[in-house]
Amino acid sequence: MIFQDLLQEMQAKEQKVSIPQGFQDYVNANNLKANTAASISIDSLKKLPKILRDQNTMVLRLGSRPASNQTYFSLVKSNNVNDFFFNDQALFGQLQPELFLPNVSIRSLFAFQLLPKVTETSVVNLAIASSLMAEALNLEDDKTIVVPATGQSTFTFNFKPLANEEVVLEHINGQVEIDAVFVAKRGGKEHLFVIEAKHGDKFDSLAKHKLLYPSLSLLQKLPSSMPIVPVYLRSIKTEKGIDFYIAECPCIVNQQDELYSLDTLSPCKVQALHLANY
Repeated sequence: MIFQDLLQEMQAKEQKVSIPQGFQDYVNANNLKANTAASISIDSLKKLPKILRDQNTMVLRLGSRPASNQTYFSLVKSNNVNDFFFNDQALFGQLQPELFLPNVSIRSLFAFQLLPKVTETSVVNLAIASSLMAEALNLEDDKTIVVPATGQSTFTFNFKPLANEEVVLEHINGQVEIDAVFVAKRGGKEHLFVIEAKHGDKFDSLAKHKLLYPSLSLLQKLPSSMPIVPVYLRSIKTEKGIDFYIAECPCIVNQQDELYSLDTLSPCKVQALHLANY
């Protein structure tokens, strides 16, 4: 059990958040063997080690440190481990997807019908090209098809793992993947929409930091006049098409000394739309 010693130390010191440390240093000091990515890169509840689930504790990857080639991490303990995850069943289980009819040309969507298997990237592109995303996010009508940007890089930012604790964690030069990001106007104002997408054939869960990290990575590059809207997109393949479940979180704004917390990142709006014949 990789984290048993650290959990016991946190309990003895009555800590909610462990002091960030290098994963390999921790493993070597405790005579353990473990894969870094599998141990501290957790993107869903089912991948969280049982010992952490039982202790309502999340492990967070925190990038690197100067003169160190290892990845740092911290454990964060809450009253409920679900504070760190978007639970699909809880968010979307009561929704019945409504049929969405694209108001764009058949030509613009033809290529998507040729794909034998859709990926998370193609699902996001389909949602945007069909105007389904614009409908879900209440975007202003724009004849130009938005082309989302995607990619990965290293970013540095600060955040609070728990809103009710004073502890601030530093994510330093850590790799962050961005599924999709695009700019669109809503309510007469430009917004940056950050999408974290998951595709499959059934509900699952998503670690909240998978959406918060990309949002905070881009936030520092924006003026305070442009809010970021974090969006979790879960798509489910069915016999008749694709069900799109969209969870929109409150805006994140670049304000001086404003720190956002992981556990309070929660959707303010959820809905489900069905795109037939894909």
